[in-house]
Amino acid sequence: MSGSWEILEARRNRVCMAVISRAGYKVSKKWADAYRQLALPDQSQIVEAQGAPYDAARNAAAKTCVDGGFGYLFFLDTDTIPNSDTVIKLIETGRDLIGAIYRRRYPPYDIVGATAVLDATGQVVGVPIKNDRSGEIVPVDFLPTGATLISRRCLEAMFASFPRPYAWGLDVAPVPDGAGGFLPQVSEDYVFSLRAKQIGFQPWIHTGLWCRHEVDGVIAGPNGAEYGGG
Repeated sequence: MSGSWEILEARRNRVCMAVISRAGYKVSKKWADAYRQLALPDQSQIVEAQGAPYDAARNAAAKTCVDGGFGYLFFLDTDTIPNSDTVIKLIETGRDLIGAIYRRRYPPYDIVGATAVLDATGQVVGVPIKNDRSGEIVPVDFLPTGATLISRRCLEAMFASFPRPYAWGLDVAPVPDGAGGFLPQVSEDYVFSLRAKQIGFQPWIHTGLWCRHEVDGVIAGPNGAEYGGG
């Protein structure tokens, strides 16, 4: 019979795993196999969102995690293939905001994770990190959410400072941030990263936990006809 401290420890480690995908996306068999084999702590739960704007879906998942009393939120995108022990090893790092490592889906296939710099116009942009410290846990400014773990205390602090922690900054014109300024022109996960760092939560990437990142493919046939797809 479990002791009270064991029960409390299990509750603290429960994971809310959020699976986010675009509308109509069909997962591959490789992804489905990895999903089925992924180890999660006891009493963890899975929530799914398809077709919603990415920032809205991630905000909803974050709220579900906090409201449900989970210890962690783990995002797994439907084109990111983790190893079976990815979540457990991320928890074991003790970090509040940490992701596994993978490459972009398009050339030059840089690592998805970057350092923030200002370009010639003063706009915040990301410079991809290099994997020259393989196996280490390295700090980043921009952390993707394809396979990323976030602690409950980080989420609670984010909601206390930002009613909508995830916000999409890419548009045809600057997007107001609700505080008299504008969001950086980056994706919702990169906005979250910058905000988290602003309130004292450093984003990290574990360069020893590689995931595979699936790509879409199109093959041109006779007269330009196209075959294949994602």
